[in-house]
Amino acid sequence: MKLIRLILTFYKSFAFISFLITFICLGLITGFILVGGSKGISFIQILFWFKLSTLAMTVYTMNTNKKNEFYYFRNLGLSKLKLWIPIISFDFLFFLITITILASNLYETLP
Repeated sequence: MKLIRLILTFYKSFAFISFLITFICLGLITGFILVGGSKGISFIQILFWFKLSTLAMTVYTMNTNKKNEFYYFRNLGLSKLKLWIPIISFDFLFFLITITILASNLYETLP
């Protein structure tokens, strides 16, 4: 329980921007499909790489700007790797699940 609480404490520092990027991608795919985009799969691929690149930029920014916070987590027994792996996995899995559900539901409703 302590481990989960520490990971969530670290995740709070950039969760807003991460969810904002995910919801922007969801809005873009909704608009693209509803307008009648015939190349929806290629657009989803673009959003996939966009999310990966913004996630990489977020990790880089957090590693450079929050150096001193990592000492706090290191003293509690968590390395950078133990912090980043569950957070990145959850964030990207959330993105993939939501975009897959949204795209499949939108494609079913179109004639």
